Amino acid sequence: MSDTFSDPPGSTIASAPTLYRHSGKVSPASLVIAAVVLIPLGVLFGAIYSAAVVYLPFIKLRGLVTFFVGGGFGLIAGSLCFKLKYRSRLMAFLTVIGFTAIGYYSSWAVHPALVIGPGELGGDFVPLMIQGFDPIVILGWMKGIFAEGIWAMGGGGAGALSGWGAVAIWVLEAALIFGTAYVSGMAAYGNRPFCEHCYRWNEETEELAVLPVSTTDPAWMQIRNGNFDALKKLQIASDSDAAYVELRLADCPTCDESDYLSAIGITLTVDEGQLKKNETDIFRHLSVTRAQRDEIVDFAAAMAEAVQLMREEEEALNEAATDEDELPTGDPSHPNEPAP
Repeated sequence: MSDTFSDPPGSTIASAPTLYRHSGKVSPASLVIAAVVLIPLGVLFGAIYSAAVVYLPFIKLRGLVTFFVGGGFGLIAGSLCFKLKYRSRLMAFLTVIGFTAIGYYSSWAVHPALVIGPGELGGDFVPLMIQGFDPIVILGWMKGIFAEGIWAMGGGGAGALSGWGAVAIWVLEAALIFGTAYVSGMAAYGNRPFCEHCYRWNEETEELAVLPVSTTDPAWMQIRNGNFDALKKLQIASDSDAAYVELRLADCPTCDESDYLSAIGITLTVDEGQLKKNETDIFRHLSVTRAQRDEIVDFAAAMAEAVQLMREEEEALNEAATDEDELPTGDPSHPNEPAP
């Protein structure tokens, strides 16, 4: 979901709360620290990944390594962006992709030296690794693989993968690395609001309230527009065991200028025997005042108590119905005789 929310054309809502949007600020010091940390790490991890691809004997194992390497690139870069307090998803994205690109490029740079091996190269092993960072050297190495092949699918020279088959493997490899890096990187960076006043990330409360209501209830639009009394108008849904709404708060623990409310639709599904929780935003990080936040907290507590009482009453009714079904109606061998 986008960080911004645009009211529909022609909207007359003037005082509606706004959804949180990052300020876009990234300090020069943060960029310098990111470069100092990530560039050497990218070179190192790229070299380690290339060595794993060259020396691991199993194709499937290489595929797993590729997947985890991409995820590792993203996790490191995204976590660092969060620690360095990037308030720009674009810059966080560029940092994740840039770090991954450095690692991937480095894996190609050291590849020729690793394939030939230190035993063959001797003292030329390290110089060849350094020379490999020249894009002309990498391009020449790719052309050689394309023409003559280098990877054996089953361990023989005749089975070496070459030509467009090799290109297809490179494209798949790059897509897997950059794709997993993007997903894990942006997940690690997260989407918490940032309090510019206190220069810190907000803390988000998971499941402030679990509401057995529909995500399409008309009251949500009123709530989105700032009418929080409409929370009391939400209607309990009949299928609330499989679909419900969670209210969450994200607030700054040191001031009252950065409070946000989220309403997240939850749908429970079963996938291969595992219960899966699917989230859909009704709205995320809607600005609220501290007074509104306190009212929402009170409402959440009251709703939780009401839902608990409702469930207890349903359980009591079910137990009573079960007990009635289990009462004896007479002696089965003498149907005309009453039960003792």
